[in-house]
Amino acid sequence: MPHSGTSLDPTAPNPLRAYLVIWAWCAALCLLTHLPMLFKLHREGDELVYLALAERMGWDFSGYTTKDDPRVNSFPYSIYRQDLFHHPPLYPWLLKWGLAWSDNPFLEVPGVRTPEVKRGELSPVVPGRVVAFAFLLAVGSTLAGTYYAARLMRMLGISPALGGTALVAMTLCPLLLFSTVRIHHDALAGLFLFCGFVAFLESLTENRLASAIVAAVWLVAGFNLRFNSILMLPVVAALPFYLRRGTGTAGGSSEPAGPSRGAWVIPSIVLGSVALLGLQHFYRLLGTYGSINPSTIIRPLPEAAQFSPFLTFVETKITRGWILGELALIFPAALLFLTPSVARSVWSAVRERSAAGAMMLAASFLFLASLAISYRQLRYFALPMVFVHACWPLVLQHSLRGWMRGVALGLAGVTVFLMVTTGFLNATMAEPEQMMLIPSAAMFWPPLQRAYEL
Repeated sequence: MPHSGTSLDPTAPNPLRAYLVIWAWCAALCLLTHLPMLFKLHREGDELVYLALAERMGWDFSGYTTKDDPRVNSFPYSIYRQDLFHHPPLYPWLLKWGLAWSDNPFLEVPGVRTPEVKRGELSPVVPGRVVAFAFLLAVGSTLAGTYYAARLMRMLGISPALGGTALVAMTLCPLLLFSTVRIHHDALAGLFLFCGFVAFLESLTENRLASAIVAAVWLVAGFNLRFNSILMLPVVAALPFYLRRGTGTAGGSSEPAGPSRGAWVIPSIVLGSVALLGLQHFYRLLGTYGSINPSTIIRPLPEAAQFSPFLTFVETKITRGWILGELALIFPAALLFLTPSVARSVWSAVRERSAAGAMMLAASFLFLASLAISYRQLRYFALPMVFVHACWPLVLQHSLRGWMRGVALGLAGVTVFLMVTTGFLNATMAEPEQMMLIPSAAMFWPPLQRAYEL
């Protein structure tokens, strides 16, 4: 792994300019893949939940419940009928700004509002101005994530030819797209937390107070987006201690660490902000339910299994092995993580306590924690996959050598094909009611389709 802070080759093309070009292409691709969002009806269950929360909650986060909403409180889980909703309130609060927009017809995107859509309390469709606002959030968050990915790649000294794979992967990832083209917050939480992680890494390695403030904003917002954002807490808390023995630029040399400000002021700003503001909803949950254990807060009602074929499928078929199989059908290049050369490089970076090692450890922890705790739907892995995508350049850097080169290129090409086709068939162009992300391999291999029959 390259040391963080390694100088870039002055004879090579300007890496900053190259990364800006790659980011610009990814931005255009992001807009293209998200445009279908504006021309669909949005009426899937979770979308109606966030709409109901946005309509009923106060600007001060009061009244954050769906228990009095007839569209939602019939869902077969106790959380929809209780006093406080389990997911943090930032996303519905942001959608509330969309509701606050005027009803000017120029703000209603053609195709979103159709004549048969009912208005009022029992409306089965998210209104156009909310969809437009959610579209801006999705595109803006994706652009921010790829921007911070470019900053991370430059900080690690990775060439644009390899570092650009992280930006492209985030832009085309079907797990992220499945969430961002809907009124969902799975991918948004991952993108916000990733931006905060990179900014925090920069503040620690470069001793920059401004980056610490930016990191605190991103992380506080990320922790307030989704319940499983709490998995990021150990990563954030451990990062200053993990890098403490490094240099002022997070490299692995034996030089002394940076000035004392970086040793305690920067971590205090970030960790203090997370503790006071980032975890406020978890404190509310603890005060309301006496626990933040999901099984305590979210209890299925007796009729849950019969409520819909989808819920029956999730409860009876989905296992951790099933999820790993689905991920393998979309990202076969993940096999490169298991090769000896990559494993040795990862272990070397981890032992050096470098920024590259911190990135690998964060991605590994978030993925394994999600697999252990929050695995019931593939879209839940949007959060850790943002971090995994940032690791692809590090993996490819040590796979494109010798006899492994052909294997790595082949796996990378197949992965890009499966990502693009899965994203196109089951994310951007999927039916609004589709609640499950299905790998495109099921389309190309008919026997696999039977596994997804509800």
